Amino acid sequence: MQHTVLQKPSMGLHGLHLVHSNAWERHHELPINGVRSERQMHHLISKLTKSTQSADRIQHLVYEIKRSPQAFSGDQVIALASFFPGTQLVLTLHLLDNHLFGLRCDQAAQLLQMILLPEERLEALQVIDENLLDPVNRFQLRDLFPSNLLPQVDQILADTRGQSHIYGSITSSRVIFLIDTSSSMNTEFETRCSQYFNRLQYIVHDLHKLLHHRVQSQFKFNIIHFDTDVHCWKDSLTLATPHHLKQAEHYLDHLEAKGQTNTYDALKVALSDEEVDTIYLLSGGEPSMDMNIILSDLKVWLKQRRNPCVIHTIAFLMGHTSDDPKPRKFMAKIAAMTGGVFRCMDPCTPLHQEFDDDSYSDDPDFNDDEFLDFFQERLRDVPTQLLGNAGLQTQQQNSSSTMTATNTFH
Repeated sequence: MQHTVLQKPSMGLHGLHLVHSNAWERHHELPINGVRSERQMHHLISKLTKSTQSADRIQHLVYEIKRSPQAFSGDQVIALASFFPGTQLVLTLHLLDNHLFGLRCDQAAQLLQMILLPEERLEALQVIDENLLDPVNRFQLRDLFPSNLLPQVDQILADTRGQSHIYGSITSSRVIFLIDTSSSMNTEFETRCSQYFNRLQYIVHDLHKLLHHRVQSQFKFNIIHFDTDVHCWKDSLTLATPHHLKQAEHYLDHLEAKGQTNTYDALKVALSDEEVDTIYLLSGGEPSMDMNIILSDLKVWLKQRRNPCVIHTIAFLMGHTSDDPKPRKFMAKIAAMTGGVFRCMDPCTPLHQEFDDDSYSDDPDFNDDEFLDFFQERLRDVPTQLLGNAGLQTQQQNSSSTMTATNTFH
């Protein structure tokens, strides 16, 4: 059967970034999976219901974020919101952040209406704005704010671009995009408007849009791609100036899919950069090396770092011919090790997934050093005033004092 493949422009191998229309987005939207299962939500809500102290509910939520790489859907966040009234809901949205699978504007409005203080509602809007799935409808949210805050609201909404289709929301300003360019990324797939692309074409297009429309002025990034070998765009993180973005565009346009999948060395190289705090690992298949060896050594590399690093993973499996769960489980385990989010682009994968759910402890140790460090990291970007309003006295420098402050919740 004949099918249409986009012509490759003379400027490089990929030219999809030349098309930015909303119509293109709607026609070529791909199925994204990785939402928490009903069983997981039932378990968490049961824990929240039994908890009499706000501190316990916050800790159970953070524990769930840490142990499981799936994100929360908009409906799931709304179901959780009733356990965290007012200021605590604003804090909860901060804690979820990257673990928000996305919100429609009507869901965002429902959450904002649960927050009574206008200033705190404004803070919540700043947290969720980049998680909107339908940003074209975002200006309906301005009706939820008093006139004196509308200039700030309008500025936030004007800058809102919504989630990247592949990467979700990018909240860090020190990021490495780790991209699989092995031969499996030549795999073609059909979009819902009956056009064909290969995997690499599509992800290059999405990364172009992300860099040009969703990064902030102080954003620093690097691009590392891997096949049999590992290739770095720059030696270190680079500020997203117009000049550097143009260089990145040229670099992406000339990527080729070939060779094996050297995920092992790619992760090792990316984690050797101590400045980075977030890695987005995108891969389209099984690594060339034994997955258990990679996971074992990854634990060592993470412990050797001076600064923590979150790894979000995307299994880009469009066009695959066999429903092999191993690549999905491997990528999910990497995300779970660092408190990252796992996303899967695959029409054959269920929307709701579970990975190692039996590891959930009915009596988690909230004084465990690993948990305390993770919780402290989640609080890092929360405004000090919000922490105080929510019952946290200050954003402490060490984990144990953070949790002591957390227990001052009423």
